[in-house]
Amino acid sequence: MKKISLLTFALLAFQLVIGQNTTSVDYFNWSNPETFKVSPSPIIKGYGYYSDSLSQVFNGKEFYVHNNEYYCIESWADYYYWFTQEYRHLFEDPQIYEYYYFAGDDYGMASYIASNKYQGDFYPSSITLSFKERTAETNRLASASYIPSNDKDMEVLNKELETKRDISSSSTKQNYTQEKGPDVFDKKRDKESRLQNNNYNKVAPELDEKSSSSKRSTEKSIR
Repeated sequence: MKKISLLTFALLAFQLVIGQNTTSVDYFNWSNPETFKVSPSPIIKGYGYYSDSLSQVFNGKEFYVHNNEYYCIESWADYYYWFTQEYRHLFEDPQIYEYYYFAGDDYGMASYIASNKYQGDFYPSSITLSFKERTAETNRLASASYIPSNDKDMEVLNKELETKRDISSSSTKQNYTQEKGPDVFDKKRDKESRLQNNNYNKVAPELDEKSSSSKRSTEKSIR
């Protein structure tokens, strides 16, 4: 069982990442499991009580936990969906990423993560993003500027992760009983219901070259 605290694990993982080169990921490979496999492992992970057991059942796949629900992490799309759920306080309008995720829009997901919608000082991964023939209004991952490069950077990242947590989320986790067994997130099962969820009351903004000539406040209704 993986019982290492988030901070301890992150610092240990960071020592392994320091010597690795940053990998550039093309936006159209955001949901590609092979791209995820050959990329440096995420710096921040989210193992839970049942992660090892689920990994054994599902042929070595990794599972991260959020609010007692286990998410299968097979791509950068999956990883950042989990991350936007677990650390919603670091994102502006995280439901936008959720919409792109269920819509299977790699460009939308990647451009959202690379934009100022993510308000952390550093990213929890050591990848950069390339938009090739397309552009993004803001690409904070065009270079390694926002990727932790030393222990001080990691301390800043971990402080952001740990000190701004939603209190109700923490209390929910504390009241969890392990005897209940793991609840595994099912993307296919939830796709239709979540796309039609009333929480999607804002349009996911166009983050390509067209948006630079239009106001960010332009919105359309999502069906």
